[in-house]
Amino acid sequence: MEGVPATDDDRRGAFDELKELLSSGRIDAAEFATRSSKVADATTLSELAALVTDNGRAPAPAAAPKESFGTVVGDALTSPQLGRSVGRFATVFGLRRLILWALGLTVAGGAAFATSVFDNATDSSPTGPSVPGITRPTATAAAAHPELLTRNGFVKLRDDMRAKIGSTRYLSAVIYPDYATIEVPISGDPDHSQRWYYNGSFPYNPTASPRRPGSRPADLRDVRVTALTRAIRRAPAQLNVRDADRTYLIFDNRSGRSVMSVYVTNASNDTGYWTMRLNGATVTTYKAP
Repeated sequence: MEGVPATDDDRRGAFDELKELLSSGRIDAAEFATRSSKVADATTLSELAALVTDNGRAPAPAAAPKESFGTVVGDALTSPQLGRSVGRFATVFGLRRLILWALGLTVAGGAAFATSVFDNATDSSPTGPSVPGITRPTATAAAAHPELLTRNGFVKLRDDMRAKIGSTRYLSAVIYPDYATIEVPISGDPDHSQRWYYNGSFPYNPTASPRRPGSRPADLRDVRVTALTRAIRRAPAQLNVRDADRTYLIFDNRSGRSVMSVYVTNASNDTGYWTMRLNGATVTTYKAP
């Protein structure tokens, strides 16, 4: 692989692998932005391989516990708690076949009811994916899905952050259309930071995590929102990404300067990004081939 030229398809594949590392929590937003900016300049497969290798900057997520028979059945019927009870009963009395038969009848004859139960359960708890390192509190009423990539949505996030956390300063942030993760500094503790999850409110309790060496805080108040939302609208055309169906933002630091990047991609995995200063001045762009 040493010295073998990299193609555009290879670079797109490397970018996809970086997105997987980011979503799994193995690298943070700043590391993702740094590596992804180097993907465009990589000329060999060995250079790409070095960029997508998890080098331990962030801990690997804990392995999911192995599901028991009872948990699987119970999850399909009603809840994990009942599932475990059913599983223990089945283990003692050897009724697994009977339970699977009953499950089949339940799924076939009660699909509408099951859907209703699922929808009600979903609506009664905070929405959004699980976030590594963040503790979920007691269920509360779900906030309406925001549109964070609009002017009003971004301003609301910023106002809610000031009200909840007491500041709009951040170390890094990843903002999707309907949720965001924000890393904020901890006053008096230069070695740790807090990660907050936002989906129209802040439904999770943050936990401290090691702070990336050399990271410097910036302030969302310094973002020129008009320039940012204009870039979001123009990004698909500017970056040659036709029929873009995924857009998200990354806020981090480059060479000691705070930047924000608009990432767009489509169903064909054509991807581009547009990096600019917080005032909207362009730093660099990576256009889809």
